[in-house]
Amino acid sequence: MKYVYSGIDTSTQSEVSGDIDASSEQEAIRSLTKMRIEVYKLTPNENLQIGSKKVSASDLVLPLQELSTLCESGVPLVDAVAALARNKEHPGLAKGFKKITSLIEGGSSFSQAIEESKLPFPPYVKHLASSGELSGNLAQALKNASEQLNYEQALRNDFKSALTYPLVLIGSGIAAMLIIFFAVVPKFSHMLEEGKELPTLAWLVLKSGAAVNENPVLVLGTIIVLILCVAGIFMNSKVRIATLNLALELPVIGPWLSEQDTARWASLCGAMLEAKVNLVTALKLSAESSNFEKRRVKAKQLIGDVQSGTSLTEALSQTNLVPGTSLNLISVGDKTGRLAQMMTAVAKLHDEACKRKMKQVLTLVEPVAILVVGVMIGIMILGIVLAITSSTDIAI
Repeated sequence: MKYVYSGIDTSTQSEVSGDIDASSEQEAIRSLTKMRIEVYKLTPNENLQIGSKKVSASDLVLPLQELSTLCESGVPLVDAVAALARNKEHPGLAKGFKKITSLIEGGSSFSQAIEESKLPFPPYVKHLASSGELSGNLAQALKNASEQLNYEQALRNDFKSALTYPLVLIGSGIAAMLIIFFAVVPKFSHMLEEGKELPTLAWLVLKSGAAVNENPVLVLGTIIVLILCVAGIFMNSKVRIATLNLALELPVIGPWLSEQDTARWASLCGAMLEAKVNLVTALKLSAESSNFEKRRVKAKQLIGDVQSGTSLTEALSQTNLVPGTSLNLISVGDKTGRLAQMMTAVAKLHDEACKRKMKQVLTLVEPVAILVVGVMIGIMILGIVLAITSSTDIAI
C-alpha cells in the first residue's frame, strides 16, 4: 500500500515529501526513519487510479457477479471479498476490495464498507446490499446490483454506438475535404494569377485552397483546438446535462431518449423493490438515475404524491412519467402485490421500444450526414471542374 508523507530530511534540514510502499503505517515510519526523514504527516494514498487505469462503474459488474456466486455457494462474505482483493489485473480494484475486507474485519457491515471504500459504486448498490443484509439474502441483492449495473452499461454502449458511425462519417468527410484542399486545389491555384475571369464558385474554391495552403499550421491547429474545445465542453457535466435536456425536445431523438430513460427508471425501481427496499427509497434512487432534468422533476413530484398518500398508479397518471400501456401494467402489479415483477416487465418493454427508436434515429442521421458530407465535397469538385472548363473554353 502506498503512503504519502511530508517530513524533514535530518541530514540536510530541508523539507521533503513523496510516497512510499509499506504494508502498514508503522512500517512506513520505520522505513522513512532509516532514510533519515523525520515524518510530521503520513496519510494512505486513497487515489484508486493506478497509472492510466481508473476504476469505473463498469469494472464493478463482474466482481459483484463473482461475489454473488461465492456467497450463494456458502463462502463467508469476508473470504469472498478477500478473494476479489487478490485481483492482479486491476490494481485499483484490488486495492478497493482490500479496504472493504479490512473494514468488514473491523466490524463494519458490507453496505457500510462499500460506501467507505472509495470505489465508484452507484448509490443504489449500498441500499440493495443493506436490504440483502437485513433480509438474509445478500447473494440475491448483489446479483440484482450486478444486473442493474450491467444493464446501465449496455444502455451507455447503445448510445455511444448510435453516435459512432455518424461521427466517423463526418470526420472522414472533413479529412477528404482537407486532402482536396492540400493535394488537389494547389495544382489549379495558378489560375488565380492569370487574371482570367473565373466563375464565382471556382474562384471561392481556389481562393480558399490557396489560403489553406499558405497557412497549413494555422488551419490544422485551429481544427485541433476546436476538437479539444468541443470535447472539453461535453466533458463538463453541466453542459452535457443541458445538451441532453435540449435533445429531449427534438422530434425523433427526443422519444428515443425518453424511452431509454423510462427503461432505466423502471429497471432500477424493479431491482430495488425485488430486494425488499421500501417504495419511497426505490423511487428516490430511481429518480436520481435520470439524465434529464424535466423527467427528474416529474419523478420527484411522484415521490411527493406517494408520500402524501396518493396511490402509485394515480401519482404516475398525474405526472405522465410513463405512457398509458406501462401504467396499466404497474397498476396491475400494485394491486396484486407483484409491483417488482411488473416494473421489470415495463423496463423490458421500454428497452425494446428504445432499440426500435434508435434504429429510426440512425435511419435519419446517417443519410443526413452522408448528404452534408457529399454536398460539401461535391461543391469543391464542381468548383475545380468549373475552373478547368473556364480556362479551356469548354461548355458545361
